[in-house]
Amino acid sequence: MPDKAVSQRQSQLHEIKGALDLLFSLREEIAQWVEEAQDESKHEALENVLGHIEALEGEYRSRQERLTEADQS
Repeated sequence: MPDKAVSQRQSQLHEIKGALDLLFSLREEIAQWVEEAQDESKHEALENVLGHIEALEGEYRSRQERLTEADQS
């Protein structure tokens, strides 16, 4: 049974890594759009989206840390 729990955590870690990779790419692209925004309303809207993506990244990093710690104990 412990092998199944470890396997499940490893699977979750892989999913989280994939999500973080995706969010990183998305954040980079939107950051570029923020720089290219022509007017203040577009700039502000894109900054809000960027902030949301950064918050998601933080949440996924926290999950990753918790799972990594669980693997090490």
